[in-house]
Amino acid sequence: MKFPEHKKLDLAEICSNTYKFWEKNDIFKKSLKVKRGGKRFVFYEGPPSANGMPGIHHIMARLIKDI
Repeated sequence: MKFPEHKKLDLAEICSNTYKFWEKNDIFKKSLKVKRGGKRFVFYEGPPSANGMPGIHHIMARLIKDI
């Protein structure tokens, strides 16, 4: 699979295109169907900062991970 190369990093456009792809292809429902009847698990993602508001580095790390 070849991934698109983005000459200009427009995170809003990338997010919008990803959302449209998920909607068009019903990705969320497919993900539930694939796991139906399988072993249950809980995913814990800890707080971004143990002692205060998240810093920009916390937000950027999650943004990049989620994209």
